[in-house]
Amino acid sequence: MGSIWSQTCSIGRRPPLRGHLKTQAAVVGAGMAGVLTAYALQQAGLSVVVLEADRIAGGQTQNTTAKITSQHGLIYSRLIQSFGEETARRYAKANQDAVRAYQDLIDVQGISCDWEERCAYLYGPDVTVLQEEAEAARRLGLPASFTREVSIPIPHDGAVCFEGQAQFHPLKFLKVLADQLTIYEQSRVLTAEGDLLTTELGSVQAEHIVFACHFPFVNFPGMYFARMHQERSYVLALQGAPPVDGMFLGVGRDTFSLRTYGELLLLGGGGHRTGENTEGGRYDLLRRKAREWFPRARRPPTGLPRTACRLTMCPISAPTLPAIPAGMWPLGSRSGV
Repeated sequence: MGSIWSQTCSIGRRPPLRGHLKTQAAVVGAGMAGVLTAYALQQAGLSVVVLEADRIAGGQTQNTTAKITSQHGLIYSRLIQSFGEETARRYAKANQDAVRAYQDLIDVQGISCDWEERCAYLYGPDVTVLQEEAEAARRLGLPASFTREVSIPIPHDGAVCFEGQAQFHPLKFLKVLADQLTIYEQSRVLTAEGDLLTTELGSVQAEHIVFACHFPFVNFPGMYFARMHQERSYVLALQGAPPVDGMFLGVGRDTFSLRTYGELLLLGGGGHRTGENTEGGRYDLLRRKAREWFPRARRPPTGLPRTACRLTMCPISAPTLPAIPAGMWPLGSRSGV
């Protein structure tokens, strides 16, 4: 199943790893997190190799809704309660700094990736909860406010608005960076022992190993398999829907996501824990909601695809970095890349 991103941008194939290499840093996974990490390490002067089991950006990255935002649901009030205001402020600053870092990198590299600055809205029915989240985010230095003025037909009573966020085309962005890196495709890492990674046809010896592949597969001492789980969500591309002014994410269960790409509206939702959709019907849900909220919309005649993305969920709304052997670095994530 393709996506709007993979149908509008192609990334050249790379050969698999054959033989043995020695490098300062090896990154496992060539999605957004892996490529950005490898690029940063290379810019810092390290020799870097990236190993990808399938294709560059062939997983979550090509199926994402591609919102660049420090807003990730109702997290900041909970972070303050769980970890204290200072830790929550560092987390908030790191996320907002990352939004600016994307913009800076695009400017420096001259990347044409349909970057558009947008407000990000977190909408829902509970005004009190939304107001508390807006106040918590504002206390942490984020550009947040509560509003009742939201330009979507989905039922809601208010929203948290984050200004200065953005949306883009992830593959157009990633392609430029990937072209500057040594990446081996079809090179699934089978074992990671000490400083050695082995694939079916080769091996890499590295001083530092970064896992950017959803689940780090070194099970101990991190025990990631017990701390994390997979969820799945779905997106339809719609043509002829009225434009929405911003990026939108609902609060709670059975909520929906919206953003535009050119003349298309991307409607996402139907999320569930992986394995719980045995009877199917999640795309039917999106089609029903599209007819209800956007009666003039239609699927594009070119058959631009419906897509599904997979998220790695942690038990807390912050990066998870348990212990792992020396020299190995898992990329911590609240919910995937």
